[in-house]
Amino acid sequence: MQKNSPYNDYDIIGNLALLQNPVLTLTAEEKVICENDLKQIAIRLPDISHTFYQELMGCLVVAFFLDLYNIHKRINERNPVSDQNAFLLRRFVELLETGEYRINREVACYASKLFVTPKYLSEVCKKVSGRTATFWIDRFTITEITTLLRNKQLTLTDISQEMNFSSISYFSRYVLRTIGVSPTEYRQSADKRNMT
Repeated sequence: MQKNSPYNDYDIIGNLALLQNPVLTLTAEEKVICENDLKQIAIRLPDISHTFYQELMGCLVVAFFLDLYNIHKRINERNPVSDQNAFLLRRFVELLETGEYRINREVACYASKLFVTPKYLSEVCKKVSGRTATFWIDRFTITEITTLLRNKQLTLTDISQEMNFSSISYFSRYVLRTIGVSPTEYRQSADKRNMT
């Protein structure tokens, strides 16, 4: 998905919107469009002998993304985002995608790497995505943590250290604050979901 995400002024808004809330209410016409996009991908997916298979699949995925972005734009009409703001937010998300959140969870660190103030970075994030920079740092971090918590081979101490928390108690407080349950409770609820 990352490799074939359209690169335009709306891509960062669309990507963040789909990450934040992947459920969109579709009109009957939009439903048909999305079904057709997915059907085309499914039809062409097995044809790995196609000389331009990667490019073909990439184009089909891009078409699907553009249709999703169009639907999102209809649902969430907004003022256009300036190129400068879109570029800054794109660079911020690229830092997060590299796994920087495993080491740094402070807005000031990202702002410094992007040569802006923490306040400005948060304002741009809020303006473009409706969420602060801290929200996006936490979103990437907790996604990784919940994945690690589902791995029974890792202790809470292992996960805490891998995610560069200063202590297991700080790690536990962070998880509790971010998702509303302790790491142990999350792990237990994940076990129950897997059993059903």
